[in-house]
Amino acid sequence: MFLGIREMLHSKTKYLLIISVLMLITWLVVILSGLANGLAEGNRLAVDQWQAEGVIVSKEANRNLNVSTIKDDTTYQKKNSEPINQMSVSIQKAASASNKRTNVSFFGIQKNSSLLPKITAGRKIEKDNEIIASADLKEVGYRLGDQIKAGTYSKKLTIVGWTVKSTYNIVPVIYTNLETVRELKYGGDAAKEDTINAFIVSKKEKDTIPQSKKNEVEYLPIESFIQSLPGYSAQNLTLDTMIYFMLLIAAFISAIFIYVMTLQKTAMFGILKVQGVPTSFLVKSVMSQTLILALVGVSLGLILSSATIIFLPKSLPFANNIGEIALNCGLLIVVAALGGLASIGTIRKIKPLKAIGG
Repeated sequence: MFLGIREMLHSKTKYLLIISVLMLITWLVVILSGLANGLAEGNRLAVDQWQAEGVIVSKEANRNLNVSTIKDDTTYQKKNSEPINQMSVSIQKAASASNKRTNVSFFGIQKNSSLLPKITAGRKIEKDNEIIASADLKEVGYRLGDQIKAGTYSKKLTIVGWTVKSTYNIVPVIYTNLETVRELKYGGDAAKEDTINAFIVSKKEKDTIPQSKKNEVEYLPIESFIQSLPGYSAQNLTLDTMIYFMLLIAAFISAIFIYVMTLQKTAMFGILKVQGVPTSFLVKSVMSQTLILALVGVSLGLILSSATIIFLPKSLPFANNIGEIALNCGLLIVVAALGGLASIGTIRKIKPLKAIGG
């Protein structure tokens, strides 16, 4: 290790270049990881807040909550289940002259439902056309007591409470009662008055779905339901694949840099071998160099990432996962070290006399 450190201090420019590349790769991996976590959280946060074990949807809905339609009766509610209605729509302030709209997801739930996240301000819903909104909407100018218009719905909705941040499919969630969402979706269609989108199961039982209903509905474990959210799996797979490719690129870059520098030092290694320095010592020297470069590059990349995160806009879906960052940084160091192994064969093949021109 002493030999490796002395050489790096002597040839600073070459080694700073490798450190800079590893720092930028670490920075990109951390930012991509945060974006992947932020998008995943934005898609599923409201579902996680249910703390449920599963969801019952209609079979023809292809696991899509929005298009599922089930008759609202007491058959499922006896099985630790609660009905829910869902609708995606845009809203705007009723009193505003601006046409600015915000996309939201409405969840219709029962009074005193366990599906409602913690209320941070205001009160619960007491009648139709009252809503409790996610705290996200405060950031775009909505206030307690505001009246809003939703889509083409003719009646005004009043914000009576705020919940902790709650999002579904990357947009804020608004909670109201079942009847309000029914009217939002179907207007005065009497044929739809007893329908809901799904039942949220808090505790699965052996006969959660009665035998008479098994041809109409299906039970999805909560994680299966989340993986079926539109675009969720494809989005996560895309970003994860990019991260894996960055790790692979880091390995190739380390291998190429260390290999080229090893070739440049062939004569020096030959002289050292003539003086009796064993090949194992030279290999350890190269590997120690690689590990030091990786540790310094990754550490600087983490510092750069921390500085970048401070300046990211609040509207950007970004969420850090310390465990995942530690894993990715550990993998970066490992793949960089593996890249350094590419030079071991070259060091072993060096013939001392030939290397010094003998």
